[in-house]
Amino acid sequence: MKKTKIITFIGGFYIFGGIVVLLSLLLNGSPMNTVFDLPDSSNHIVKLLIGIIYVPLGYLFLKRIRFSNWIVLVLAILTFCISAELATKFDTQPYIGNTIYALFVIIATMIRRNEFVNDINSVI
Repeated sequence: MKKTKIITFIGGFYIFGGIVVLLSLLLNGSPMNTVFDLPDSSNHIVKLLIGIIYVPLGYLFLKRIRFSNWIVLVLAILTFCISAELATKFDTQPYIGNTIYALFVIIATMIRRNEFVNDINSVI
């Protein structure tokens, strides 16, 4: 099966985003707990969880592992719902951009789901 650039872009973007979140954890970047609408939770825990999830998930997505497309799809739907709610609440550009990107990921992942034929044992 041909590997499309869209899936490669999404997987690379998850890895890049995870690394940036981990770096912002070390350098005291912007608070991620408010971005994910979790104001009562610790910012450091949210950033650590996002980094720990996104970097390996992006790698598995790049390798077209079968279950990674479903995990990315679930995360994109959650991100879409949270960003859409925050965009209507605050009417600011980052939430609108996150909503559009999450919708792009949902559509691309559903259209290209036939690319994900590898098993986890092919990576190990």
